[in-house]
Amino acid sequence: MSMSIAKKGLRKHIKQGLKNISQESLSLQSRYIHDKLIQHEKFQNAKSIALYMNMPDSEVRTMEMIKTSFQLGKSVYLPRCNYTEKEGRKKNFLSMLNVNSFQDVQNLRPQGKYKLLEPVDGEDAMESGSLDIIIVPGVAFTKTKKRMGHGAGFYDEFLNYYYKKHNRKPYLIGVALEEQLIEDLPTEEHDWNLDSLIVANHDIIY
Repeated sequence: MSMSIAKKGLRKHIKQGLKNISQESLSLQSRYIHDKLIQHEKFQNAKSIALYMNMPDSEVRTMEMIKTSFQLGKSVYLPRCNYTEKEGRKKNFLSMLNVNSFQDVQNLRPQGKYKLLEPVDGEDAMESGSLDIIIVPGVAFTKTKKRMGHGAGFYDEFLNYYYKKHNRKPYLIGVALEEQLIEDLPTEEHDWNLDSLIVANHDIIY
């Protein structure tokens, strides 16, 4: 079995299980993760942070993290998928764009192919090189800080370009529901491991 087929099957299995999580459980787990995140030394010291706008029923909720980041005076960046050309290839690439206020976040409207809540414009972190932390979503995670995304490779590709351009990468913190924590994951050479992982009802994994 090829690596991509193995990942595809595992991704489908995890996503199916996530459909059974109640809204109450999502809220409680997300609150726990928020509270752990704000205790994290890297978060406390960060001046700029990229987060994500969660999908409604299968990801850690991030609005409280975003709100707290603004309240603490941090520069907040959110992802946008852009169809563009890089190195001779036209495809969707991830940009991290600065958002000015929590009110602007609340006013976001669905954009693009995936109808996600995304900023339309803002300072691009790829150009400024200013990101201290990225809060990374995913489908599945392990205690050894491996991560499996949704299959498009957006974050791995973003990190590759960011590292090439700035010779550094932001500190990567994964956030996971209990149902997303598994024993092991098939990984490939281009997959980036996390620096920390926050799983609901667990201690932070460094």
